[in-house]
Amino acid sequence: MRKSKTWLIFGIGSLVAFALLSAGILSNAASLQSFDSSIQQFFSSFINPTNTMFMSTFSFFGSPAVSIGLTIIIALAIWLNKNRTMAIWIIFTQIIGSGIAEIVKNIVQRPRPTLQVIKDTGFSYPSGHTFCTAILIMVILFIMVPMINDQEVQALVSILNVLWFVVIAISRIYLRDHFPTDVIGSTLLAISWWEVSRGIYFFAQKHLAGSKLLANHMKGE
Repeated sequence: MRKSKTWLIFGIGSLVAFALLSAGILSNAASLQSFDSSIQQFFSSFINPTNTMFMSTFSFFGSPAVSIGLTIIIALAIWLNKNRTMAIWIIFTQIIGSGIAEIVKNIVQRPRPTLQVIKDTGFSYPSGHTFCTAILIMVILFIMVPMINDQEVQALVSILNVLWFVVIAISRIYLRDHFPTDVIGSTLLAISWWEVSRGIYFFAQKHLAGSKLLANHMKGE
């Protein structure tokens, strides 16, 4: 119960932070522009062909298409394990969430950074790569990892997944396909959407359990 309340507070806080950040971006807040510029300047000193090759590769494997595909594979594995409600919910969380991120992109319509290392199209805020990767990582951390019996393996898988998320986020900034605040906004949106989706899951689970009890009662009669 305490964990649920903590996540609820964390989710609400993330949503509020995302709303404030979005408002700042829409109003072209000077403080956010200065922040983005300083981070971009820092990463620009690391740009070279070797780093670009690695970052573009990471970015490819962290693309929304790959993250959504991996999420569906996890959901299918859970479906085959007879947990169909959770499998459907996992796909729902990733697909609907990426749709919400895309809607926000088209509302904010923030242009991508100039001097892109590798050209990308579309609007910049929030980062689709970061959002879809964040949802995939949360599916792994909060659903798959607890299924592992060995605690050391749990810790290793968790650390590797968090590192993967960090690398994907950095690759988007390094390639100048996104501003740092795009990546931060995506992370906040993913956390808040995860909490909303969790609430939907528990509501659906409770509703289905109630329906089964009613069906069993009717059969008993």
